[in-house]
Amino acid sequence: MTNEFHGDAHNAVQAAHIGQLIQHCHQAREEDPARRRNSLPPGPRLLVDRREDNRRLHEALERKTAAESAGAILVGLCGTSGVGKSTLARSFSWEVQDRFEDGFHYVDCHGLAPSGAGELALLCLRRLGTAERDLPTSGEGALGLLHELTSGRRMGFVFDGLVHPRHLLDLRIAAPESLILFTSQRSADEFSPEGVKSIDLESLSAEHAVELLTRVTGTRLDARDPDVERLVGLCGRMPLALEFVGKKIKRLKHWTPRRAADWLADPAHRPDILRDNPEVRDTLELAVTDLPADQTELYRLLGSIPCRTFDVATTAELLDTASPEAEDLLYELHAANLVRESELGRFHLHDLVRVHAGEHARALDRQRSEPAHRRLVTRYRRLGAHADRAVMAANRLRVAGDEELIAPERNPFTKQTALRWLETELPNILALLHDAERRGDDETVLALCDGPLWTLHNYHKHYDETLRAFESGIEAAGRRDDTLALARMRILRTRVLMELHHFDAAHDQAREAVETAVSSGHRQVLASAYEFQGRVYLEEENHNSAVEPLVRSWEINHALGKQRGMALVEHFAAQAHSGLGDQETALERLETAAARLEDFPNDWRTPARIRLTRGIAYQRTGRHEEAVEQLGEAVREMSAHQSDSDDERLLFDLAQPFEWLAPSLRALGEEERAAQCLREAAAIYELAGSPKAARLRAELG
Repeated sequence: MTNEFHGDAHNAVQAAHIGQLIQHCHQAREEDPARRRNSLPPGPRLLVDRREDNRRLHEALERKTAAESAGAILVGLCGTSGVGKSTLARSFSWEVQDRFEDGFHYVDCHGLAPSGAGELALLCLRRLGTAERDLPTSGEGALGLLHELTSGRRMGFVFDGLVHPRHLLDLRIAAPESLILFTSQRSADEFSPEGVKSIDLESLSAEHAVELLTRVTGTRLDARDPDVERLVGLCGRMPLALEFVGKKIKRLKHWTPRRAADWLADPAHRPDILRDNPEVRDTLELAVTDLPADQTELYRLLGSIPCRTFDVATTAELLDTASPEAEDLLYELHAANLVRESELGRFHLHDLVRVHAGEHARALDRQRSEPAHRRLVTRYRRLGAHADRAVMAANRLRVAGDEELIAPERNPFTKQTALRWLETELPNILALLHDAERRGDDETVLALCDGPLWTLHNYHKHYDETLRAFESGIEAAGRRDDTLALARMRILRTRVLMELHHFDAAHDQAREAVETAVSSGHRQVLASAYEFQGRVYLEEENHNSAVEPLVRSWEINHALGKQRGMALVEHFAAQAHSGLGDQETALERLETAAARLEDFPNDWRTPARIRLTRGIAYQRTGRHEEAVEQLGEAVREMSAHQSDSDDERLLFDLAQPFEWLAPSLRALGEEERAAQCLREAAAIYELAGSPKAARLRAELG
């Protein structure tokens, strides 16, 4: 017998004589689970900005309070899904993981809804490496074992996408030098009384949103490019949406920012972002599943309406409940980061959340959702009618007046509060109008066009939106075979086209307005149609052609006994005569118009415009001192009606006297004042989107 051994020697003994053999049997010992170093996922590649939030995380880690001396530091990153919580959490974890020599562990909670601290403890034990056979069978047992394994250790834990962060308060990680970092859909305000250091993440700044989009696409993007601005806005400056669209642009190399923005603007494409990011959908789904029934219903109703923003009163109308109850429900959804508060008392859904809420809206009972929608529309029609009458003459011609909606109540608006409401609610009014168009609710389309939108356009200019709305009004009136409303809508659209200097289209629209007004048999509308036909010629400086339609308008107003209508047309006729060189006739017409308006003390705009035209007539006859006096008085009268709450788009007509002051001031040798007046006029035209701005800027050099 030989004593040989072939192969690798591990636990083998080779000897000539063995007197005694003593065998010691040991069970293989597993590595201590709590000593495993790191289970973090790879660090993020696309973290943009977040320097201030990162600083606050480091500050939270350094500043340990007496209340935290017995347990781990608890820090939360809170915010709407897609805002970048997970990205920042992973980045920060990699920055500090070396400080936790006993391990740093990541627990992905997306799609999970642990029912208590015991289930969270089991997730931690698995991440620590505890074998399934060694896991306790009860929550209390899991908490106890986790306490034992982490006691006295210096460890870090990240709970990403946690639905119920409050369970962490009962998680027994009794390690004073340890960190628990969580991300949650819930608002940070919810945890502040519990000794949790929490940070609410907001959307990226416009600058950093463009930076992220640039890095994803690998292209050079100009932050000042209107198409880039629009694309970033459609993404809500949310990192997830920006990354999604950026990858699409990179993949489809022929796509420009405009093409991407047009694609994203189509509501049919918004669900693609949620579909391609299941962790976001899972987070939202769990957040909504956890809501009580009344909050769930409100979430669904908000997903079903076209309005972009809403306040407490609107929500109360939607729910058919009292304002205090509606306010409570809104702030509950706000605490869940499903609803955002853009300003005090005004809320909105982020676009990703809106898509998800829209999907949930399909579960609404039509017997509940349709009356809610009708209450919402009625509210906007009612308030829009009140705002219209607070700003414009109560007795002006209206083809869709909604008088029956406002008859029983006092007007809640002053002129200034009405204008502020109209400007704030413009996106919602437009959204409701186009929703009504899709629904075939032509009555609502006409009411919103002829009421709030027309009134707002007289003070604040939103050309693209208003032009499209009036096109919808024309189509609605045509479907109803309502020639009176059709003529009125064509008149309104003529006004917008005229101001945009789209003269060919404006002439076509004015001609159709006259023809439709004739067929309607409504003399006052016909007078208005002729008036605007003449005004298009005036704006085009075709003064000779303007005279005939203005005369026809005056004759109809005279026959109807409409003194204010006669005064308005006399003013426009004076402009035509002045443009033709007949300043004497122009001044006579202006005196007659001013005298008629003495019976209308609430109309301050037309007398100010008459001063403007009188100043132009003086200027054209070389009477520059008198021209400066009249034009300066026109500026003062118009400016006197502005308030601190008005933006520069108010009083669009203020640009004209500034513009006309310049030639007379130059003639008087006041070059600097002339240049300043042109700058004032150009600034107003630019804010209004008027094509006149470019001409004045060119004149200024």
